[in-house]
Parts: sequence; C-alpha cells; structure tokens
Amino acid sequence: MKKALLLVVFVLFSFAQEKVWYEEDIEVKEAYEMMQKGALLLDVRTAGEYIYAGHPLGAMSIPIFEYSYRPKPIELKVRFAQKERQKALDAHRIYDITPIENKNFLQSAKKAIGLTKPKAILVICRSGARSAYAANILAKNGFTNVYNVEGGFLEWKRAKLPYGGE
Repeated sequence: MKKALLLVVFVLFSFAQEKVWYEEDIEVKEAYEMMQKGALLLDVRTAGEYIYAGHPLGAMSIPIFEYSYRPKPIELKVRFAQKERQKALDAHRIYDITPIENKNFLQSAKKAIGLTKPKAILVICRSGARSAYAANILAKNGFTNVYNVEGGFLEWKRAKLPYGGE
C-alpha cells in the first residue's frame, strides 16, 4: 500500500508541476454525451479493475500502469489474519506492490485511435489521477481533443451511467 500510495503521490506531484497538455477535465455526464456522438473512452485502470470493479459500457481497456505483487513473509500474513478477525484491515500491508508504467500504453492507444477514428479521446480511471497522467501522455504525443474524465469510474457509477463487468 505504501508503494502504491507513494506512486499516486509521485504522479500527482509530478503532474501538478507539469503543464497540462490535454484539453480539459470534463464531468462524467458530459463524457457520456460525447461518447454518444463518437468519442472514444479509454479506461486506463488495471485489467482487474476493468473486469471485476466494472467499467463504463463501451470503454476500451488500455492500462497505464501494471503492478507487481510480492507477498511478505508468512508470519506477517498469519498475524494479519489473526488481527483481522476483529475488524477489516488494509490487505495491501501483506504485499509489496510495485507500480510499473505500461510500456505498450502509447502504442496500444495509437492503434485503438487509428482503428476507431474518434471525434474526441476521453480518458477515465478510478478517480481521475491516472487518467490525467495518461491524457497528458496522449496530448504530448500529438493527439488532439483529449479530455480527462473528472471523478473517474467512481463518479460514473454515482451518476448512474451505464456500466457493466462486475
């Protein structure tokens, strides 16, 4: 959890200092309306999030990060399980999690954009941080009409927009 949290802080800190190259942040309802008019929605969460947490209908999964999970010693897992009998704990504490930027992200996105020829490119993640990072990568590499979906999939679900995959 600490490494994942550090990555998020690093990405946000790096992004805060970097110029925003994409068009703008948009709300989920605007993103949904843009999809109805031919925009492509790229979901940059992990494959597991896309499959098991659900995803906006019509979204294309191209993860921006992959993660390496290395279990911590079994003694820690035993103590964790014993403590968790009283209350739920953060299961991230029993793994060393290493985020790795997906080296194929840009290549995959270029291919998807080339095949679909969208009017706009919308980028979504869980809450908006990874998608802002990915949208910036796309815009810096020459793509136009790139938008970050503010609030991510959490906000998409709150707005009761169509989703599936859970």
